[in-house]
Amino acid sequence: MLLPRMKLTRLFDRAFHAMADLHWTLLFVLIVFHALVTWGLLALAGEEKLNGAATFFYWYATTAYTVGYGDLSPQTDAGRLITALWVFPGAIAAFTTIVAKVLSAIGEVWRVRRSGKGDYSRMTASIVLIGYHPVRTPRMIAELCADLSRDERLVLLTRQTLTDLDARLRYVQSESLTSTAALIRAGVPTASRILVFTDTDSDTLSATLAASALAPSSAHLVCYFEDEDHARLIDQHCPQVEVVLFAGPELVARACKDPGSSQVISALTSHLDEGATLFSLQWPERPPQSFGDLARALLDRGATLLAIQTGVDTLPTFNPASDHKVGQGDRLFYVASNRVDAAALAG
Repeated sequence: MLLPRMKLTRLFDRAFHAMADLHWTLLFVLIVFHALVTWGLLALAGEEKLNGAATFFYWYATTAYTVGYGDLSPQTDAGRLITALWVFPGAIAAFTTIVAKVLSAIGEVWRVRRSGKGDYSRMTASIVLIGYHPVRTPRMIAELCADLSRDERLVLLTRQTLTDLDARLRYVQSESLTSTAALIRAGVPTASRILVFTDTDSDTLSATLAASALAPSSAHLVCYFEDEDHARLIDQHCPQVEVVLFAGPELVARACKDPGSSQVISALTSHLDEGATLFSLQWPERPPQSFGDLARALLDRGATLLAIQTGVDTLPTFNPASDHKVGQGDRLFYVASNRVDAAALAG
């Protein structure tokens, strides 16, 4: 008695592993074949209550899922033997195989993404952060995530292998920050914003040039330099890129002349600290309005209008004339606790 039971166990185990390696199409064909054979055998056994298509499907599914409600069951001895020797091994094996393959596929996707091998080329309206600094990058991620919209996603492209990942971002690991394949996987060609911040200015320069060649014309690309010569090269070859230059000496001098100015500037650039933050909005396709009217409208919303930058200007203009017209495409810079919707402001 023990020997046949061991043989049956080995047979069931071999069948399970064989089915686990099957392609989804072949697995589906085998399940349909098993169900049709089951229906035919039960019909020959005289199981009239299980002959209906909907009834049989319901009974077969609940048997395979091991739910076993008990409202339907074979009534004849032959039907019970068919169920015990044919239906249980085949249907349950099929169900467990499907569950195993689904969980394996989910685990593989999770493993690929955690190892930096994910592909986010189909993602749109994303923010791509290129480069990693162990101290500054986590702070930047926190700042970016604090103001993400529901449709935006944050993707990090880096050479480092990261294990303690922030759950709010996607991660792409590459040996080179200028690799076209890696930049495409990170979603640069479909990104809405691209930020380049690496360990060295030379890496930032090369990564910015590579990203600008793939980025769409509508994307806003920002890079950070500590050296003016590298920043000048980007201004010459990629004028559409916004360059952020290290302002340490200037900030120290300003703090010396105007005590507390460094704290004000730091507070304006951080969204994590409580209080007001610097925001910007682009005037939509609406009739032009005067700077003074917009300043009063923003003030009613708890915001303070600081400056305006037109499409042809490289620098913002602070405190223009009250009757200065703000037209389509002009960018307004304001200080507020929360972002103001441009469409709501335009009325």
